[in-house]
Amino acid sequence: MTAPNPNAHLPAVALEGQYRLGDDFVTADTDVWINTTWLDGTQIVAAEPEGWEGVEFVTPIDTSGSRDGGLDGPQSIGPRTLPVKGLVVAPDEATLRRAIAAVRRRLGPRKRVLWEQHDAGQGRRLALICRATGDFRATPLPSGQAAPFSFTLVAANPPYRLSSGNPEFVDIGLPVDVVSGRTYDKTYSYNYGVTANPGGIGQAENTGDVDAWPLFEITGPVNSPIIENQTTGRTFMVVGTVGAGQTVTIDSRSGRVEPASYRLVGRPWVLAPGVNNLRWRASSGSFDPSANLRVIWRSTSE
Repeated sequence: MTAPNPNAHLPAVALEGQYRLGDDFVTADTDVWINTTWLDGTQIVAAEPEGWEGVEFVTPIDTSGSRDGGLDGPQSIGPRTLPVKGLVVAPDEATLRRAIAAVRRRLGPRKRVLWEQHDAGQGRRLALICRATGDFRATPLPSGQAAPFSFTLVAANPPYRLSSGNPEFVDIGLPVDVVSGRTYDKTYSYNYGVTANPGGIGQAENTGDVDAWPLFEITGPVNSPIIENQTTGRTFMVVGTVGAGQTVTIDSRSGRVEPASYRLVGRPWVLAPGVNNLRWRASSGSFDPSANLRVIWRSTSE
C-alpha cells in the first residue's frame, strides 16, 4: 500500500473550479484534469490563467506620429496568451514523472489543445481552442513528490470561447403542401387556388455574445433548398436535388460542402447572439415531410 503523501494538502474543488486539457469538446480518458485528484492519487492544482476574461492590449499607437508605443491613439491588440502555472503532487517519484509526462503529451508542437473551464460571467463551462508555445516547464522538488509547472497556450485573436460538452442543434422538417382558396366537393373535387408551402420554421438560440458558426445537415428528398435566417436577413441556396435519405453538410465557417458535387449560391450565414428565427424551403417540386434540416452550433462568447 502506498504511504500517505505529506505534501498533498490541496482542497477539494467543485467541477466549476476544475480545468481540462483535452483534444476535443467531448471528454476522453486521456484528458488532463486540473484542480482535482487523479485515480492514482496524484493531485494537481492551478490558478485561473491571466487573460481568460479579455483580450490583452499591448501598447497605444500614436496615430498622429505613426509611432507604435506613443501615448495617444487606440491600443494595438497582441496575441491571446494563457499562462498557466500550477503544482502537481504525487504519492511517489515515479507517479510524479508519469503525471508530468501526461501534461506534456497534451502540449505537443503544432497540436490543437482545448482549455476548458467554468466561466463565472457566463455561468457555464466554455472552452478555448489553443496551441501550445512549447515552453512547458516542470521542476521536481527535492522530495521527489511535488513539482511546480508552467506552460503557455495561444488562442485565436480575437479569442472565441465556445460552449463545451455536446453541441446544440435544432431539427426543422418540411410541412406538406397547403392550398390557398377553398375546396369544392360536389361531382368533382376542385381546388380553387394554387398549392404553396411556407417552408419549415424553427428557432436557434446562441446564448453567447458574438456570432456563432453553425453546421447545416440537409436530409432529402428536397430540390435546391433555400435556407434563411430571418433574424439577420441572410439567405443561401444549395444547388441540386438531395435524394431521399441522402445528407448534404455545409460548414458555415469554411463554406465547405460535402459531397463536393453540390455548390452554394450565397454565403452560409451565422447565428447572431440571442434567438434566431430560421426558415427553409425547396426551390421547386413537391414538398416531402420526411426531408429535414439540422442546424448544429456552439454558443460563442468573446
